[in-house]
Amino acid sequence: MNGSLSDGNENTIDIFVLSTSTTGSPLQARDLENLGYRATFFSDAQQLFESLRSAKPNLLICDSVTLRQESYELCRALKADYDLWVVPVLIVTSASNLADLLHVLDCNADNFISSPFDSSYFAALVEGML
Repeated sequence: MNGSLSDGNENTIDIFVLSTSTTGSPLQARDLENLGYRATFFSDAQQLFESLRSAKPNLLICDSVTLRQESYELCRALKADYDLWVVPVLIVTSASNLADLLHVLDCNADNFISSPFDSSYFAALVEGML
């Protein structure tokens, strides 16, 4: 985990990102921070899930490009949890066919974006989800 969590006293929009790599991932902290968001990256799904118990972000982005199945499993667990299901989840995927897309939809994510993606489209999608 990197970054610091909001203490709730400011108007900061917190985005949690689950990705095993900040260099191999299509998501970069500076991209989210340039849009005015506080980005906190997690490389471990279990650590992220535990952190969600104490601090809920405005948006969770799961990078299935680097995490594959782990990101889908986390999303399923989150959406099945009584306290956490309200956290919006965006899946970043490399889905290239219908079977891949159905796999993404099966995890109950609120939305998805296929990598590589246009940065302005990504910004609009994030803004829309918030």
